[in-house]
Amino acid sequence: MNKANLLIVEDDLVSQKLLQSFLKNEDFNLFLANDGEEASQLIRQKPHDFFHCIISDYLMPNKDGIQLLEELKQHAEYKKIPFILQTTANSEAEIQRGINAGAFYYLIKPITKETLISVVNAALKDFQNHKDILTTLKGIHKAFPLITDGRFEVRTIDEAKHLSSFIALLTTDPNSIGIGFLELMVNAVEHGNLGITYDEKTQLIRDSQLSEEINRRLALPENRCKFVAVDLRHNDETLVVTITDMGNGFDFENYLEFSLERAMDNHGRGIMMANKLSFDELTYLDGGRQVRCLTRKLKRPA
Repeated sequence: MNKANLLIVEDDLVSQKLLQSFLKNEDFNLFLANDGEEASQLIRQKPHDFFHCIISDYLMPNKDGIQLLEELKQHAEYKKIPFILQTTANSEAEIQRGINAGAFYYLIKPITKETLISVVNAALKDFQNHKDILTTLKGIHKAFPLITDGRFEVRTIDEAKHLSSFIALLTTDPNSIGIGFLELMVNAVEHGNLGITYDEKTQLIRDSQLSEEINRRLALPENRCKFVAVDLRHNDETLVVTITDMGNGFDFENYLEFSLERAMDNHGRGIMMANKLSFDELTYLDGGRQVRCLTRKLKRPA
């Protein structure tokens, strides 16, 4: 990605200047709006894929952050733009409303420069992964709605991206469902097979070393034969995909819902996003080593 275009939506001049000062020396193009209404007008003046991330205060005059978010999510061309909400630590109700509207990134005031940059980079990384899903979808000539079952083996993140796109083409909402498959397969590779812990991933992302560490661990003798098994069953009513890794399992309950303690971490949203956005049912089995995804949004044979 070239320089990312970030839109800051903030009515308080002091807060606006603070965000600018934190981000001015980073590799971003910054744009400003004083409230949600001004932001909405600016977004519509630009090409639909112009902004790569929006940072918005929650409470503002004319149109607040949540109203802006809800408006954007109604339009397919804007709904995938990462939306970071600024709020206060005692506002769990506001955060829950934001999650319901599609916001998965938060800045809990007061914020630090390190936290701001970490959350922005996390949002941009997820955005790029999701764009990769869309690119792969566009590159495949036809869907395969006649598939009834299948088994696949995935070792790498690139393989996870391709397979996620392929399976999602069986559904009527391949964008959102493909993202869910990708998040779960990536989790199975990184945390399951390769044993990268939550704290290790936090530090690796902060140091821009995650890809290198994944490749290093994939090449280790103990990991060369490991794979993530992806089993697919498809009928007229449902698509059920079961993803199984070769790891030691994990406390999946902690990641199915939003956690205020992890709100500003640079990762850790994927399972929640899959649970909230992608599937009708999401069930973990075998101590977290296996996850079963069910959707009823099926593409019918022509």
